Amino acid sequence: MQAYCGETFHWYIEIWPRIAPFLPSLLADDAPSIAIYIGCKVQGYHRDFFELAGLNSSKVALIDEVPVFAKEVIIPTSGYSHSPLLNYWNLVSMREHVEQRIRVSTPVKLKERRKVLILVRDKPGGRRADSNYFSEQFLNDLSTGLNSTHDVETFRSSNDELMSCLLCQVRAIQSADVIIGSHGAGLSHLLFAKDKATVLERMTSDGDSGIYAELAFLVGSKYFPVAKNAKAKVYSDLIRFAESN
Repeated sequence: MQAYCGETFHWYIEIWPRIAPFLPSLLADDAPSIAIYIGCKVQGYHRDFFELAGLNSSKVALIDEVPVFAKEVIIPTSGYSHSPLLNYWNLVSMREHVEQRIRVSTPVKLKERRKVLILVRDKPGGRRADSNYFSEQFLNDLSTGLNSTHDVETFRSSNDELMSCLLCQVRAIQSADVIIGSHGAGLSHLLFAKDKATVLERMTSDGDSGIYAELAFLVGSKYFPVAKNAKAKVYSDLIRFAESN
């Protein structure tokens, strides 16, 4: 089976939909030996994406430049679109499958403070860093604007332990009532946002696409684009508005 090489967004939005139609067969106890060609050097996070879906090394082999002699080659016809909505049903299928696999029963807590999760790109040498924007002052101003009803937490790209654990990243998104982040691949985790979560996307340029708005719509989140230099008060006002409706 041939897939495609890419970063986080591509694996969620373009590659998982290619796998979805074959997932029951791939996970079957009597499945034949299967190799998935991903088109680039296999990295650890490639395996993480398949592990999250239950496709561990006992089920499939990931290959890059190694020749494989196969009885049958399958080239998926789904998932080639950059648009989440054009991959709608396969994405929903994968989301439901993964959520069922990793679901953890937790007791219901009444009157719990709501969680605001801010995705901060602060890894040294990383692309499109935004830690100067999502500064400590911004975090403090946001917390003040939300009073005592919300806990503001950060999801930092400099956190190597978090970034090396895809399941941990998914669980962080699942636990958030509000998700804030700049336009970029980190927002691909919105695929696992809880129902009716509030999503605030900081638009970094006029050319930013609407792919994360589509993804938020797909999972039933309340979505708001926010100007690049908007103050923390804009975010707190939007959160209040979203939660009042």
